[in-house]
Amino acid sequence: MSLHDDNKALLAPLRRALRSGEGAAVRAALKAAFAPDAQIRLGHPHGQIVGPEALWEQVYAPLMAAMPDMERTEFIMMAGPRWGAGKSGNWVGLGGNIVGTLRAPWLGIPSTLRPAFFRYQEYLRIEAGRVVEMEGLWDIPQLMLQAGVWPMAPQLGVEWMCPGPADGQGVLTAPQDAAQGDTSVQVVWDMLHDLKQGTANDPERGLGGYWHPNAVWYGPTGLGTARGHSGIAELIFRQFREGLSDNTRRLDEGVFFGDGNLVAFTGWPSGTALHTGDGFLGLAPTGKQITRRSLDFWRVENGLVRECWVMVDMLDLYRQLGIDVLARMARLSGGRLAA
Repeated sequence: MSLHDDNKALLAPLRRALRSGEGAAVRAALKAAFAPDAQIRLGHPHGQIVGPEALWEQVYAPLMAAMPDMERTEFIMMAGPRWGAGKSGNWVGLGGNIVGTLRAPWLGIPSTLRPAFFRYQEYLRIEAGRVVEMEGLWDIPQLMLQAGVWPMAPQLGVEWMCPGPADGQGVLTAPQDAAQGDTSVQVVWDMLHDLKQGTANDPERGLGGYWHPNAVWYGPTGLGTARGHSGIAELIFRQFREGLSDNTRRLDEGVFFGDGNLVAFTGWPSGTALHTGDGFLGLAPTGKQITRRSLDFWRVENGLVRECWVMVDMLDLYRQLGIDVLARMARLSGGRLAA
Protein backbone atom coordinates (compact mmCIF):
# COMPACT_ATOMS: atom_id res chain seq x y z
CA MET A 1 0.00 0.00 0.00
CA SER A 2 1.21 3.52 -0.82
CA LEU A 3 0.64 6.97 0.60
CA HIS A 4 -1.91 7.50 -2.16
CA ASP A 5 -3.87 4.43 -1.12
CA ASP A 6 -3.82 5.76 2.45
CA ASN A 7 -5.12 9.11 1.22
CA LYS A 8 -8.05 7.45 -0.53
CA ALA A 9 -8.85 5.49 2.63
CA LEU A 10 -8.62 8.72 4.64
CA LEU A 11 -11.57 10.15 2.70
CA ALA A 12 -13.79 7.09 3.17
CA PRO A 13 -15.65 8.52 6.23
CA LEU A 14 -16.35 11.77 4.37
CA ARG A 15 -17.60 9.87 1.32
CA ARG A 16 -19.89 7.78 3.49
CA ALA A 17 -21.28 10.86 5.23
CA LEU A 18 -21.99 12.63 1.94
CA ARG A 19 -23.69 9.53 0.65
CA SER A 20 -25.85 9.32 3.79
CA GLY A 21 -27.29 12.82 3.40
CA GLU A 22 -27.30 13.33 7.18
CA GLY A 23 -26.34 16.91 7.99
CA ALA A 24 -24.70 16.24 11.36
CA ALA A 25 -22.61 13.44 9.86
CA VAL A 26 -21.53 15.60 6.92
CA ARG A 27 -20.52 18.48 9.18
CA ALA A 28 -18.50 16.21 11.47
CA ALA A 29 -16.83 14.42 8.56
CA LEU A 30 -15.81 17.71 6.93
CA LYS A 31 -14.25 18.83 10.20
CA ALA A 32 -12.37 15.56 10.58
CA ALA A 33 -11.07 15.45 6.99
CA PHE A 34 -10.09 19.10 6.40
CA ALA A 35 -7.42 21.14 8.13
CA PRO A 36 -8.90 24.14 9.98
CA ASP A 37 -7.24 26.54 7.53
CA ALA A 38 -7.76 24.47 4.37
CA GLN A 39 -7.84 26.59 1.23
CA ILE A 40 -10.98 25.72 -0.72
CA ARG A 41 -11.72 27.06 -4.21
CA LEU A 42 -15.16 26.45 -5.67
CA GLY A 43 -16.83 27.71 -8.81
CA HIS A 44 -19.02 30.78 -9.03
CA PRO A 45 -20.90 31.90 -6.96
CA HIS A 46 -19.20 30.23 -3.97
CA GLY A 47 -15.61 31.26 -4.65
CA GLN A 48 -12.82 31.13 -2.06
CA ILE A 49 -13.59 29.47 1.28
CA VAL A 50 -11.30 28.81 4.23
CA GLY A 51 -11.80 25.78 6.44
CA PRO A 52 -14.40 23.04 6.82
CA GLU A 53 -16.84 25.03 8.98
CA ALA A 54 -17.19 27.68 6.28
CA LEU A 55 -17.60 24.92 3.67
CA TRP A 56 -20.46 23.51 5.71
CA GLU A 57 -22.15 26.83 6.48
CA GLN A 58 -21.84 28.40 3.04
CA VAL A 59 -22.22 25.40 0.76
CA TYR A 60 -23.54 22.16 2.21
CA ALA A 61 -26.00 23.44 4.79
CA PRO A 62 -27.98 25.56 2.26
CA LEU A 63 -27.92 22.75 -0.30
CA MET A 64 -29.15 20.15 2.19
CA ALA A 65 -31.87 22.50 3.38
CA ALA A 66 -33.14 22.71 -0.19
CA MET A 67 -32.48 19.04 -0.97
CA PRO A 68 -33.10 17.18 2.33
CA ASP A 69 -32.60 13.73 0.78
CA MET A 70 -29.32 14.73 -0.88
CA GLU A 71 -27.04 11.84 -1.74
CA ARG A 72 -23.57 12.23 -3.21
CA THR A 73 -22.03 9.26 -4.99
CA GLU A 74 -18.77 8.82 -6.88
CA PHE A 75 -18.12 7.27 -10.24
CA ILE A 76 -14.42 8.23 -10.04
CA MET A 77 -11.97 8.11 -7.14
CA MET A 78 -8.27 8.18 -7.90
CA ALA A 79 -5.08 9.46 -6.33
CA GLY A 80 -1.48 10.24 -7.15
CA PRO A 81 1.42 12.66 -6.89
CA ARG A 82 1.57 15.86 -8.87
CA TRP A 83 3.21 14.90 -12.20
CA GLY A 84 5.93 17.12 -13.63
CA ALA A 85 7.08 20.56 -12.57
CA GLY A 86 5.03 23.28 -10.91
CA LYS A 87 2.67 22.61 -8.03
CA SER A 88 3.67 19.76 -5.76
CA GLY A 89 1.75 17.54 -3.43
CA ASN A 90 -0.31 14.40 -3.28
CA TRP A 91 -3.85 14.55 -4.59
CA VAL A 92 -7.14 12.65 -4.60
CA GLY A 93 -9.68 13.18 -7.38
CA LEU A 94 -13.40 12.63 -6.83
CA GLY A 95 -16.16 12.83 -9.42
CA GLY A 96 -19.79 11.82 -9.47
CA ASN A 97 -23.36 13.06 -9.16
CA ILE A 98 -25.34 14.76 -6.41
CA VAL A 99 -28.94 13.56 -6.46
CA GLY A 100 -32.03 14.36 -4.42
CA THR A 101 -35.41 16.07 -4.47
CA LEU A 102 -35.28 19.84 -4.87
CA ARG A 103 -37.92 20.80 -2.29
CA ALA A 104 -36.89 24.44 -1.81
CA PRO A 105 -35.02 27.06 -3.88
CA TRP A 106 -31.24 26.89 -3.92
CA LEU A 107 -29.04 29.68 -5.31
CA GLY A 108 -32.21 31.11 -6.81
CA ILE A 109 -33.04 27.89 -8.67
CA PRO A 110 -36.74 27.30 -8.02
CA SER A 111 -37.90 24.14 -6.32
CA THR A 112 -39.31 21.39 -8.52
CA LEU A 113 -40.47 18.85 -5.91
CA ARG A 114 -38.97 16.28 -8.26
CA PRO A 115 -35.77 14.21 -8.29
CA ALA A 116 -32.85 16.22 -9.64
CA PHE A 117 -29.14 15.71 -10.19
CA PHE A 118 -25.96 17.56 -10.99
CA ARG A 119 -22.34 16.55 -11.48
CA TYR A 120 -19.38 17.48 -9.31
CA GLN A 121 -15.62 17.08 -9.74
CA GLU A 122 -13.17 17.87 -6.94
CA TYR A 123 -9.43 17.55 -6.39
CA LEU A 124 -8.06 17.51 -2.86
CA ARG A 125 -4.44 17.90 -1.76
CA ILE A 126 -3.59 16.02 1.41
CA GLU A 127 -0.75 16.61 3.86
CA ALA A 128 -0.17 14.74 7.11
CA GLY A 129 -3.57 13.12 7.00
CA ARG A 130 -5.68 16.26 6.39
CA VAL A 131 -7.04 18.00 3.31
CA VAL A 132 -5.16 21.30 3.04
CA GLU A 133 -6.32 22.42 -0.41
CA MET A 134 -9.32 21.70 -2.61
CA GLU A 135 -10.45 22.81 -6.05
CA GLY A 136 -13.99 21.87 -7.01
CA LEU A 137 -16.62 22.58 -9.64
CA TRP A 138 -20.32 21.71 -9.43
CA ASP A 139 -22.50 21.70 -12.55
CA ILE A 140 -25.04 24.20 -11.21
CA PRO A 141 -26.41 24.96 -14.71
CA GLN A 142 -27.44 21.30 -14.94
CA LEU A 143 -29.89 21.91 -12.10
CA MET A 144 -31.17 25.11 -13.76
CA LEU A 145 -32.03 23.18 -16.90
CA GLN A 146 -34.05 20.62 -14.95
CA ALA A 147 -35.90 23.42 -13.13
CA GLY A 148 -36.99 24.93 -16.45
CA VAL A 149 -35.23 28.28 -15.99
CA TRP A 150 -32.43 28.09 -18.54
CA PRO A 151 -30.71 31.51 -18.70
CA MET A 152 -27.78 30.69 -21.00
CA ALA A 153 -27.29 30.14 -24.73
CA PRO A 154 -28.49 26.77 -26.11
CA GLN A 155 -25.79 24.14 -25.88
CA LEU A 156 -24.63 22.27 -28.97
CA GLY A 157 -23.84 18.98 -27.24
CA VAL A 158 -26.46 16.64 -25.83
CA GLU A 159 -27.61 16.61 -22.20
CA TRP A 160 -27.80 13.58 -19.92
CA MET A 161 -26.94 12.35 -16.45
CA CYS A 162 -23.20 11.74 -16.70
CA PRO A 163 -22.17 8.09 -16.30
CA GLY A 164 -18.93 6.76 -14.87
CA PRO A 165 -16.20 4.94 -16.79
CA ALA A 166 -17.60 2.36 -19.19
CA ASP A 167 -15.17 -0.29 -17.94
CA GLY A 168 -16.58 -0.01 -14.41
CA GLN A 169 -13.12 0.85 -13.04
CA GLY A 170 -13.66 4.40 -11.87
CA VAL A 171 -13.50 4.05 -8.09
CA LEU A 172 -9.98 2.70 -7.69
CA THR A 173 -9.31 0.79 -4.50
CA ALA A 174 -6.52 -1.52 -5.71
CA PRO A 175 -2.94 -0.53 -4.80
CA GLN A 176 -1.76 2.28 -7.00
CA ASP A 177 0.36 1.35 -10.00
CA ALA A 178 2.65 4.37 -10.34
CA ALA A 179 4.19 3.23 -13.62
CA GLN A 180 0.82 2.72 -15.29
CA GLY A 181 -0.37 6.08 -13.96
CA ASP A 182 2.68 7.80 -15.47
CA THR A 183 2.04 6.12 -18.83
CA SER A 184 -1.56 7.31 -18.84
CA VAL A 185 -0.58 10.87 -17.92
CA GLN A 186 1.96 10.95 -20.75
CA VAL A 187 -0.77 10.07 -23.28
CA VAL A 188 -2.97 12.93 -22.09
CA TRP A 189 -0.03 15.35 -21.81
CA ASP A 190 1.01 14.68 -25.42
CA MET A 191 -2.59 14.93 -26.61
CA LEU A 192 -3.19 18.31 -24.97
CA HIS A 193 0.00 19.76 -26.40
CA ASP A 194 -1.09 18.68 -29.87
CA LEU A 195 -4.66 19.82 -29.27
CA LYS A 196 -3.62 23.40 -28.55
CA GLN A 197 -2.18 23.65 -32.07
CA GLY A 198 -5.64 23.26 -33.60
CA THR A 199 -7.47 26.03 -35.45
CA ALA A 200 -10.98 26.52 -36.83
CA ASN A 201 -9.63 25.31 -40.18
CA ASP A 202 -8.21 22.19 -38.55
CA PRO A 203 -11.02 21.19 -36.15
CA GLU A 204 -9.85 17.61 -35.57
CA ARG A 205 -6.27 18.52 -34.63
CA GLY A 206 -5.40 16.75 -31.38
CA LEU A 207 -7.96 13.96 -31.90
CA GLY A 208 -6.40 11.66 -34.46
CA GLY A 209 -3.77 9.40 -32.94
CA TYR A 210 -4.80 10.31 -29.39
CA TRP A 211 -8.54 9.65 -29.08
CA HIS A 212 -10.45 6.43 -29.72
CA PRO A 213 -12.76 6.79 -32.76
CA ASN A 214 -15.79 6.41 -30.48
CA ALA A 215 -14.45 8.49 -27.61
CA VAL A 216 -16.98 10.39 -25.50
CA TRP A 217 -16.44 13.97 -24.26
CA TYR A 218 -18.72 14.53 -21.25
CA GLY A 219 -18.96 18.30 -20.98
CA PRO A 220 -20.66 20.56 -18.46
CA THR A 221 -24.20 21.76 -19.09
CA GLY A 222 -23.88 24.75 -21.39
CA LEU A 223 -21.52 22.83 -23.66
CA GLY A 224 -22.97 19.33 -23.48
CA THR A 225 -21.67 15.91 -24.49
CA ALA A 226 -20.26 14.78 -27.83
CA ARG A 227 -19.09 11.46 -29.26
CA GLY A 228 -16.51 10.53 -31.86
CA HIS A 229 -13.87 12.65 -33.56
CA SER A 230 -16.22 14.63 -35.77
CA GLY A 231 -18.79 15.15 -33.01
CA ILE A 232 -16.22 16.41 -30.52
CA ALA A 233 -14.55 18.61 -33.14
CA GLU A 234 -17.74 20.18 -34.51
CA LEU A 235 -19.92 20.47 -31.41
CA ILE A 236 -17.26 21.38 -28.85
CA PHE A 237 -13.82 22.31 -30.14
CA ARG A 238 -14.98 24.42 -33.08
CA GLN A 239 -16.76 26.99 -30.92
CA PHE A 240 -13.60 27.50 -28.85
CA ARG A 241 -11.43 27.77 -31.94
CA GLU A 242 -13.77 30.12 -33.80
CA GLY A 243 -14.82 32.22 -30.82
CA LEU A 244 -11.52 32.71 -29.01
CA SER A 245 -8.11 34.00 -30.01
CA ASP A 246 -4.78 34.03 -28.21
CA ASN A 247 -6.05 30.88 -26.54
CA THR A 248 -3.37 29.70 -24.10
CA ARG A 249 -3.51 26.59 -21.95
CA ARG A 250 -1.47 26.72 -18.75
CA LEU A 251 -0.59 23.06 -18.73
CA ASP A 252 2.73 23.53 -16.95
CA GLU A 253 1.08 25.45 -14.11
CA GLY A 254 -1.74 23.03 -13.43
CA VAL A 255 -1.86 19.74 -11.57
CA PHE A 256 -1.73 16.43 -13.43
CA PHE A 257 -1.87 13.10 -11.63
CA GLY A 258 -2.53 9.55 -12.74
CA ASP A 259 -3.85 6.35 -11.19
CA GLY A 260 -4.03 3.26 -13.40
CA ASN A 261 -5.88 4.19 -16.60
CA LEU A 262 -7.26 7.41 -15.13
CA VAL A 263 -5.73 10.88 -15.44
CA ALA A 264 -6.74 14.09 -13.67
CA PHE A 265 -5.95 17.72 -14.43
CA THR A 266 -6.90 20.86 -12.57
CA GLY A 267 -6.01 24.38 -13.56
CA TRP A 268 -7.17 27.44 -11.61
CA PRO A 269 -7.05 29.04 -14.10
CA SER A 270 -6.32 26.47 -16.78
CA GLY A 271 -5.88 29.05 -19.52
CA THR A 272 -6.62 32.49 -20.91
CA ALA A 273 -8.10 33.72 -24.19
CA LEU A 274 -9.58 36.75 -25.94
CA HIS A 275 -13.29 36.67 -26.84
CA THR A 276 -12.99 37.96 -30.40
CA GLY A 277 -15.23 35.65 -32.43
CA ASP A 278 -18.97 35.02 -32.44
CA GLY A 279 -18.88 31.25 -32.12
CA PHE A 280 -18.07 31.06 -28.42
CA LEU A 281 -21.19 30.18 -26.41
CA GLY A 282 -23.27 31.80 -29.15
CA LEU A 283 -22.36 35.28 -27.83
CA ALA A 284 -21.33 38.34 -29.81
CA PRO A 285 -17.60 39.07 -29.41
CA THR A 286 -16.74 41.36 -26.51
CA GLY A 287 -12.97 41.64 -26.99
CA LYS A 288 -12.54 40.78 -23.32
CA GLN A 289 -9.82 38.54 -21.97
CA ILE A 290 -11.19 35.59 -20.06
CA THR A 291 -9.68 32.94 -17.83
CA ARG A 292 -10.94 29.38 -17.61
CA ARG A 293 -11.33 27.20 -14.55
CA SER A 294 -11.47 23.54 -15.47
CA LEU A 295 -11.18 20.17 -13.75
CA ASP A 296 -10.93 17.16 -16.02
CA PHE A 297 -10.70 13.39 -15.87
CA TRP A 298 -9.65 11.10 -18.73
CA ARG A 299 -9.74 7.32 -19.12
CA VAL A 300 -7.02 5.85 -21.32
CA GLU A 301 -7.63 2.53 -23.07
CA ASN A 302 -4.94 0.83 -25.15
CA GLY A 303 -3.00 4.07 -25.42
CA LEU A 304 -5.96 6.20 -26.55
CA VAL A 305 -8.35 8.51 -24.71
CA ARG A 306 -11.64 6.60 -24.53
CA GLU A 307 -13.64 8.92 -22.24
CA CYS A 308 -13.17 12.43 -20.87
CA TRP A 309 -15.14 14.14 -18.10
CA VAL A 310 -14.75 17.91 -18.42
CA MET A 311 -15.93 20.48 -15.90
CA VAL A 312 -15.68 24.18 -16.71
CA ASP A 313 -16.90 27.01 -14.50
CA MET A 314 -19.57 28.13 -16.97
CA LEU A 315 -21.12 30.68 -14.59
CA ASP A 316 -17.74 32.36 -14.21
CA LEU A 317 -17.15 32.42 -17.97
CA TYR A 318 -20.46 34.21 -18.53
CA ARG A 319 -19.69 36.55 -15.63
CA GLN A 320 -16.43 37.59 -17.28
CA LEU A 321 -18.32 38.31 -20.50
CA GLY A 322 -20.67 40.65 -18.66
CA ILE A 323 -23.62 38.29 -18.14
CA ASP A 324 -24.94 37.57 -14.64
CA VAL A 325 -26.49 34.15 -15.19
CA LEU A 326 -28.03 33.98 -11.71
CA ALA A 327 -29.72 37.37 -12.17
CA ARG A 328 -31.10 36.33 -15.57
CA MET A 329 -32.39 33.12 -14.03
CA ALA A 330 -34.14 35.07 -11.26
CA ARG A 331 -35.98 37.17 -13.85
CA LEU A 332 -36.98 34.03 -15.75
CA SER A 333 -38.24 32.23 -12.64
CA GLY A 334 -40.35 35.18 -11.52
CA GLY A 335 -42.79 34.07 -8.87
CA ARG A 336 -41.82 30.41 -9.08
CA LEU A 337 -39.22 30.56 -6.29
CA ALA A 338 -41.77 29.59 -3.68
CA ALA A 339 -43.31 26.83 -5.80
